[in-house]
Amino acid sequence: MGVGDKGSIGSNLEVECLIDDVPFPFITSISFTHIINGTRKAAIEFGGFQSVDSLRVGSKISLTLGRGDGIHNLDFMGIIYEVEPKLSGGSMMAMDFISQLARSEIVEYKQKDIIGEDLYFLAAAAANYKDVNTDNLKQGSGIYATEDMDLAGLMTRKEFIDGCFKYMVQVVNDEFHEEPSVVRWRYAIRSKDVLDFFTEDPKSDFISAKMSVSPSDNNLVGQGLLAKTDTSRLVNSATFQSSIDSSIFATVTDNDSVDRHGVSGKLFQFKTTEHDRLEKLAYETVLINKEPTTSYRMRIVNAEHLTLGDYVEATVPPFDKLTLPVVETRHIFRDNIESYITLGDAELSITELIQSI
Repeated sequence: MGVGDKGSIGSNLEVECLIDDVPFPFITSISFTHIINGTRKAAIEFGGFQSVDSLRVGSKISLTLGRGDGIHNLDFMGIIYEVEPKLSGGSMMAMDFISQLARSEIVEYKQKDIIGEDLYFLAAAAANYKDVNTDNLKQGSGIYATEDMDLAGLMTRKEFIDGCFKYMVQVVNDEFHEEPSVVRWRYAIRSKDVLDFFTEDPKSDFISAKMSVSPSDNNLVGQGLLAKTDTSRLVNSATFQSSIDSSIFATVTDNDSVDRHGVSGKLFQFKTTEHDRLEKLAYETVLINKEPTTSYRMRIVNAEHLTLGDYVEATVPPFDKLTLPVVETRHIFRDNIESYITLGDAELSITELIQSI
């Protein structure tokens, strides 16, 4: 690509854009929005009287952003789904290739092809479609499909993948964690067309934060760093009852959590007549859900390198210092570069918890 085929935004941020392999040097702003297990969207504004002529819905687009010869860490490939022309220039919206999985033809997934298979490889096979690059998906999760996961049926490829990831959850209690912790698998296309499956394990001793932030951080803008503590998932007294024989049940209560947060009891039904199984389920449920969930939102500059799956160390008094995963990003490139980052604990429904035990 020649120098004249490149554009720039703001302070010498170089932009290389190809639409159906043809240079498109007219971009004036870009906003990338990305959420965990979802499609990355690119909202693009452009100028010039001739720029609309080369655009059509369904075109493939590639974007590379960077400064000079430095590393381009925001490579994007996708499909244009909306074009809005104006008197001079206009705007368009593109989505990465996970959109192809979400809009795929309906596939019949059969029980005989699913049961006993690693959920990781089932999801990888479903994702191996059109322009999605699955070459790196070789690890495996060690979590195997069972009949009660209800994964069979007619659905899009993304619906099947989401069904697999719903159960790709583990409760670990080992020397690498100070306490029993939830490890959850996530997926995203974080660069170009390459699909990644990765674990979210913020309480592991081996994770390292890409950034540390506090209210005094000079990179924060606007309201800066906002913390939220949510007790909607708090369970410190759990009762599991057999759905087969209602006289069989087990209750576990964490008195320390009750003293600090007040009692939050819940009743769950489970298809077993084994009291020990019900008691274990109640114990694990309380163990994982006995503390409130803390999340952070921040508006910040010099953070465009952050992506899903990264970790940020956040400190907002009076809360303790926490290292949390990035679960949502919005990077805006105009005259200046700003980012909106959401950090949070992995969400875990009781259904998912039961399957992970």
